Amino acid sequence: MDMLIGCRLATVTRLAWHWPGDPVDLTTGPVHLVVDDGRGLLFDGRSDWSLTIVPTAPGDESWRSAYDFDGGRWAGRDASGEEPFASVIAGVLSGWDPERDEAGQRVGGTLHVGDRAVRLGLWEGEVISYAAGRG
Repeated sequence: MDMLIGCRLATVTRLAWHWPGDPVDLTTGPVHLVVDDGRGLLFDGRSDWSLTIVPTAPGDESWRSAYDFDGGRWAGRDASGEEPFASVIAGVLSGWDPERDEAGQRVGGTLHVGDRAVRLGLWEGEVISYAAGRG
């Protein structure tokens, strides 16, 4: 996370699980943040209900292959215009306050962007996001 401090948030991609014939659940799923130089971070829930953060390189879309499953699929969308991200797009990343559970596993955190903050956490092992107020 520290490598992106001082960069401007450029885009946010959100993934949502979609079973054929069912509506897409837009409230949970992995979040991919990309800054102005193309580097990014993928936030995802693990099977042990901890939060993983994976750096991505400019132009590298290989991280998407982990979300290609038979029988269902992850539907990706540009979430840059959706809250809580719309109010922080183009803002400068200024900090990350991780949240850990009693076992020391990362289970969420607060991303500070300019004078605002976005909370990334887990609900039943899936990433959720919401505005956390002022940074």
